[in-house]
Amino acid sequence: MIIIGIDTGTKTGFAINHDGVIVGLCTMGIIEAQQAVLRRYAASGQHEFVVCIEDTRQRKWVRHDVGRERLKGVGSVNRDGAIWEEFCEYHDIPYLLVPPAHLQGLTKMTEKDFRERTGWAGKRCSEHARDAGMMTWKYHRLITKGMVKIPKKPSEIKSAQSAQGKK
Repeated sequence: MIIIGIDTGTKTGFAINHDGVIVGLCTMGIIEAQQAVLRRYAASGQHEFVVCIEDTRQRKWVRHDVGRERLKGVGSVNRDGAIWEEFCEYHDIPYLLVPPAHLQGLTKMTEKDFRERTGWAGKRCSEHARDAGMMTWKYHRLITKGMVKIPKKPSEIKSAQSAQGKK
């Protein structure tokens, strides 16, 4: 199973998890990250494949003392989540939208804590990349334990929905 983790924002955190092992972490722009997803998806062959996208649109709170500029940043990150969802729909790539609450206690980890928890022995990486890595780490465990199902391709979901509508 290949899980790609996307931590949305101006600097996109990008992680690759292959069968429970984080094999790649980096930070890049959104276009570069989307090209990397397309390459990985095309090369995935018979492996199950899913993109986990941090979806800040599902955040239920924003501190009341956050300033206007910070709120603009939140809006930008929300838009990035919508762009990633549209990207996966357009390219028929299975994806999960991950609410920030599902990652509570797993983000903003220090480099040392991240390495201890995940076994990552690769080069140093940004906080955004570590957040994407923790998302893949958690969701691999949830999927293998049967607590979360690997999503179908968007086209398969749409055809099933339209078939139900015809009954």
